[in-house]
Amino acid sequence: MQADLNKVKVIIEKSDDGFWVTVEDLPGCYSFGKSTGEALDATGEAISDHISGLKESGEKVPEMFCQSYDFEVKYDLQSLFESFPFINKSALAQMIGINPGLLRQYAKGLAFAGEKQREKIEKALHRIGEELLQVHL
Repeated sequence: MQADLNKVKVIIEKSDDGFWVTVEDLPGCYSFGKSTGEALDATGEAISDHISGLKESGEKVPEMFCQSYDFEVKYDLQSLFESFPFINKSALAQMIGINPGLLRQYAKGLAFAGEKQREKIEKALHRIGEELLQVHL
């Protein structure tokens, strides 16, 4: 991946029958899939179709879509744990200092984390990522 690619912000959210992706940088552009991977894969085509529609109607295409781009993905907690099923919820909860049962409820959509809880989870995941980047085998 090139370092100079534009970052297109997308939000992936769990629904009753799959996952929706909203392209935050292109209002009105959405994709859907039965899994998070399928929904993200469909996003490129959704963007292409949306841009074609903008061009056909004479509307301006945002400049970031006139160059190469990559996705910056924002997850809801259900989508996060669907996308990364290898994350051990109990161990992560212990690391963060929250109740493991509560984190499992967040992951299943039975409870919804407030802003502070989401920030704690995000910081812990980033810390894990930073630590993993230091690993050499």
